[in-house]
Amino acid sequence: MKNRGWTVLLVVSLAVAVCVVANALFGLKPEEVKSSESKTYPCVKIASAYMALVENPRAKRVLLLGEHAGEYSDIFIRAGLECATEASGEFDIVFASGARPDKLERTARRVLKRNGLWTECVDAREGTVGEFKKVLTSLPGKCVHVWMPGELDWLVTARSGDVKPELDDMMDLFTREDAFVDIVAAKCDTLPVVFASYAGTREDVLPAFEGKSPDVALRPENFILRKVPEMDWILTDGVDDDIRESVMHEIRSMQIVRRIILVGVMQAERGEEEKSVESWAKAALRSPGDTMLVERLDRLSVNAEAFLKLGKAAMAARCYDTMAQIMPNDPMPVYNYGICMRQLGEEEIANLAFKHADELARAQMPPEPEE
Repeated sequence: MKNRGWTVLLVVSLAVAVCVVANALFGLKPEEVKSSESKTYPCVKIASAYMALVENPRAKRVLLLGEHAGEYSDIFIRAGLECATEASGEFDIVFASGARPDKLERTARRVLKRNGLWTECVDAREGTVGEFKKVLTSLPGKCVHVWMPGELDWLVTARSGDVKPELDDMMDLFTREDAFVDIVAAKCDTLPVVFASYAGTREDVLPAFEGKSPDVALRPENFILRKVPEMDWILTDGVDDDIRESVMHEIRSMQIVRRIILVGVMQAERGEEEKSVESWAKAALRSPGDTMLVERLDRLSVNAEAFLKLGKAAMAARCYDTMAQIMPNDPMPVYNYGICMRQLGEEEIANLAFKHADELARAQMPPEPEE
């Protein structure tokens, strides 16, 4: 809505509320308004499962380990895998999320197939640099990778062997019919969008924490100055040269977009709300499906709904206004902004918002076929 004529009226009507809601928009953590088994947003869960599958695209069986791992079972099943919670037989992937007994972990490591993939979800909300380094250095195998599907939901994978997944198999993941509902819901419907979250190997990542106190909290910006990681662990044999170059170029592009989003995160934490929104809007133009960006929008939406339930329409309106600035072509936040304005007694502004939302919706409708 920014830079549109009718926005002036909206800004005036919210001038008093801005100071009140700034902390609510940028300081409110997802867990403060979200009630579920874990603190991880659905889009991040879906992306996390596909990051494991990208590293082992031919996997058939996955062992779900930990108190929150069961939340991923439907995703893996729709992707065509057999899921289990008991270590019986052999598994291509062990997917761990949440606390688990040491004895169970030892058992799980024994049933992982040779060259199978160990996947560890890392909750950075309560984590410290020392704890994260311990996870990185304790995982077995010579091939350890770090992924960042969410601001505070990270993923670490480990493989004992030197087997390289094939690019062709990775791309085929996104053609699985039953998985379509998930990858569309998470907006991570292409391989390059998923790879925006790839932070690098253990060796790439560890230097980012050098010189930091082990008690310092984990932050996404720990990675902001890291160079775009190499993708030499992907086997590209058999893929047409043009397709390979196009995919790898797009992956690099998505990696750069992710860094813009992380800049926005840093700006928000410094209280620079306008700059952070500008950064996220810039990123959304290039990669609206980036999971960290989708998570941010989901968070704003959840917060807005919570504020409305509490009768705080002005705070909800500010959330929807921020969403509309990040995604200016999306009619949903503009329409919901109008609802908030109506509740606040600003009927003229509400009607302007409804009209603009209708214009956006009509612009996205496919053209009618010619007779």
